[in-house]
Amino acid sequence: MSTGSRAAVPAAPLSKKGERTKARVQDAAFRLFGERGYAAVYLRDIGAEAGITHVTVLHYFPSKDELLVDLMVSRDRVEREAAEEFFRSHEDDEERWRGVGSPALRWFLLRLERNDLEPGATPLFLRVAAEATEVGHPAHEHFVRRYSLVQAMLRDALSVELAGRSAGAPAVSPRDAANHLIAIADGAMFREAYMEDESTAADAAWEYLRILGIADPAE
Repeated sequence: MSTGSRAAVPAAPLSKKGERTKARVQDAAFRLFGERGYAAVYLRDIGAEAGITHVTVLHYFPSKDELLVDLMVSRDRVEREAAEEFFRSHEDDEERWRGVGSPALRWFLLRLERNDLEPGATPLFLRVAAEATEVGHPAHEHFVRRYSLVQAMLRDALSVELAGRSAGAPAVSPRDAANHLIAIADGAMFREAYMEDESTAADAAWEYLRILGIADPAE
């Protein structure tokens, strides 16, 4: 883990060349962590994958822990910016969203669908999320915060969606429904990693919302 004294010193702004090199390191780490897992990858491996020296990697990331945290934070920042753009600019399309009205819930479903367009993201998420269950793992607190935020977002969205259902719909609280949806999405991603199946995590999430009486059946 990085030391407090190092973290207390503000980093100098990087040049454009420095930003490009740092991005190469992050991209290499993204690929290797997804392929091998965090524990099996070393900074020398990342440097070789990026086509630079181990010393150059250390210039940007003094430890593998700091590199992992920076990578996860950077990806979350990109995802957050994409979500904000979606909330600002997306157009209502009732046929597309099958009766789901909440922008936050729509974003969650869209993000699951987009996972298939970024094949390297799912292996990284599955490997690091599984390893990070250990309290001492450098990404543990990151995932604690991430799951807490996603649960709260879905709980609030589902509280509105569930209130508008028909009387015959299954009884479930917004909190339980949010937890079910997260578990279904994550479980489906693991299933996809082991089984050749045309069904995706997004398909599983849509089916659960249909069962709850929130989403209309797909045509």
